[in-house]
Amino acid sequence: MDKIRKIITPFLLFIFILVGCIINHTGQCHSAAFMMSIASLDGKLSPKGDRSTITTAKEIEDTIREINHYSLSDSLWKMWRAIEDSQFVVAKVDSIRSMRTFVKGVNLAKEAFDLINQLQQQDLDTLTVKKIKFNAILLFEKARSNFEETFKLNPFDIRTQNYLIWVFQNLAELYDHCDNKLRAINMLEYLTYILNDDPKLYYTLGQKYFNIGKWEKSLVNIRASIDLILNDDWNKIDTNQLFWHYYLRATAEIQMDLIPESLLSLNYAKLIAPSERDSEEVQKKIDWINWDDGNLYASRKSDTLETKLVQGVKDYSLIKQEYVELLRQVKTAKARQDIKWRIAQLEFNFLNEREIAIDRMMKVVKEIEIDSTKRAADPQFQKYIEDYCMMSYILGFEHLKKQHHKKAFVYFYQSIVYSWSKIGKSYLQLAKLVTLDNNSVLKFAQQALIYEDQLTADEKNSLYQLFYLSYKKLGRFDDAAIWLQKSVNFSMGAP
Repeated sequence: MDKIRKIITPFLLFIFILVGCIINHTGQCHSAAFMMSIASLDGKLSPKGDRSTITTAKEIEDTIREINHYSLSDSLWKMWRAIEDSQFVVAKVDSIRSMRTFVKGVNLAKEAFDLINQLQQQDLDTLTVKKIKFNAILLFEKARSNFEETFKLNPFDIRTQNYLIWVFQNLAELYDHCDNKLRAINMLEYLTYILNDDPKLYYTLGQKYFNIGKWEKSLVNIRASIDLILNDDWNKIDTNQLFWHYYLRATAEIQMDLIPESLLSLNYAKLIAPSERDSEEVQKKIDWINWDDGNLYASRKSDTLETKLVQGVKDYSLIKQEYVELLRQVKTAKARQDIKWRIAQLEFNFLNEREIAIDRMMKVVKEIEIDSTKRAADPQFQKYIEDYCMMSYILGFEHLKKQHHKKAFVYFYQSIVYSWSKIGKSYLQLAKLVTLDNNSVLKFAQQALIYEDQLTADEKNSLYQLFYLSYKKLGRFDDAAIWLQKSVNFSMGAP
């Protein structure tokens, strides 16, 4: 098998990339390179007729039916595995017959490649592209059938083995582009019998199974790919490649609810992440699993409800009810806090239940640990403080517009109990509300001044005016003059 691999690797890699490039309508690929490779092995080939003459959808369906007649040989791979141990001697008559079927296979493969090359033409309509691909598949299937027959007659011919591998690779690519995912997978499965030490092949197969929801089969192939990589010389291992193998393995394990296994795979992936961004993505998945201590039903349900909101679903009452139901199904305080926060957002932003939302958020904030700076001790919970204080600030403004000064004061004051990103604005509004008590004005204004960088230009000037008026009323005219000058300079744009 090593002898086979040394011969086929450069040739197959070039041809496989070339065909994929043409199928995707990209690159500057030409059939000349293919022709040279064929000619170097087999001499001149006799071209067949143009297979791209089908013009109707019915004819395409007929072609697909003909393709379906070509089934895979269940015993062929066993013959391949037995080559090295076989004492079988090829009879002369079988050798001659194998040459005939081999030439037929090569000619059919050349026709298929020439047909694919037509995809480089500009302005091909969808039906034409489809018929070219399906007829190329048909030709490759016929070629495969001939190569399989050749192999059975003479299993020791290296050229036959090479072409058979190459045909399987191209069929897998074409079937995938024609949305026949299962057939593409069958071709890749066949290749794993032949090239059973190629981790990239197993990884690709794992991806294909994952994409159609076959999690267990995906996991089997991804684990095989990782085992092959780890059994290689460590100095030769591509850790970038290994990262994606572990990441896909973890994703398949998550789909199968294999929590400890998926966390182990993700932690391995994080250790060898190619970039900080990749490491962050892995951590997000770890956090997602741990959102409710491995309760993946709850994590998925939360994702579903969040997706509804992102997609613009406007039945907010129903979504709230679903969150309330989910609240009964989670098992950790952290998950319950997160759900309550999301419910409060719905109530405040969409359901016109603002006081209920603020009351709910107050209870959430009281459950988390607060540090000496009045911020959340764990930064991941600071979002609760931010939203609670912002909600209080907004509701304070709404009451202020209605001349409900006492209620406005209550909500503005709630918004300074904890430290948040706009606390300076809250202090400014409180200073404005207590203008009858100059000492209180100065107390709140001094706090607003600490967070001056959070204020707009108008708010800053308003703050300077409060200082000026309060000091003036208190008879502290020197201080008042300082703030008056500061206000004038600021208004004129002077430093």
